[in-house]
Amino acid sequence: MKEAVTAAGLACPELVLHNDAKYSASSGSCSEDLSLAVYSNDVSLESQLDFWQPIDRGSINVGMNWTVVSPDPKLIQQKLGGTVLQTGQ
Repeated sequence: MKEAVTAAGLACPELVLHNDAKYSASSGSCSEDLSLAVYSNDVSLESQLDFWQPIDRGSINVGMNWTVVSPDPKLIQQKLGGTVLQTGQ
């Protein structure tokens, strides 16, 4: 996922792994406003989206078993596909 995000044009010099996306198989951050997560299945992804929906996380790019929180969701969508989900509404 890190390679895809950097190929899309966002900087990710170092990916720090963490478990901030509690339903993910793997997640990490490149910076304070750029985080990535990969999910083992659709159920895990949907559980994460349900968890984030009431929280104001801003825009989240959602693809096939992945999410990206970034300062430029339109760029991620253009380069990687997926949809942009607004949270906190």
